[in-house]
Amino acid sequence: MLDLIARYERLIKSFQVSLYEQEGEMLRFKAQLTFTNDSKLFIKEYVFENKERTYAYHWTDTSTFPHHKHTGNKIFESTETSVGDVLNRISEKLEGKPKS
Repeated sequence: MLDLIARYERLIKSFQVSLYEQEGEMLRFKAQLTFTNDSKLFIKEYVFENKERTYAYHWTDTSTFPHHKHTGNKIFESTETSVGDVLNRISEKLEGKPKS
């Protein structure tokens, strides 16, 4: 995670890890990133003993936080997304770059 924060440090104002528990292969992780435009990314990730993974990424800006709505049932096309994928998409939005 720290390598991703370093890679996107030009866009990240601050970050806070509120939960990090690892026991063997099991992991529970929660964090919040605040970007230079004051939007926030909330991250939850869990890895279970059988190596199944569940995660949630929620990106909000000043117009959607604390009240927001979702349209559609998909945010990303991929069924398997990583924090790096999410940060790449956010950086494209914040920097006005087209999707690659």
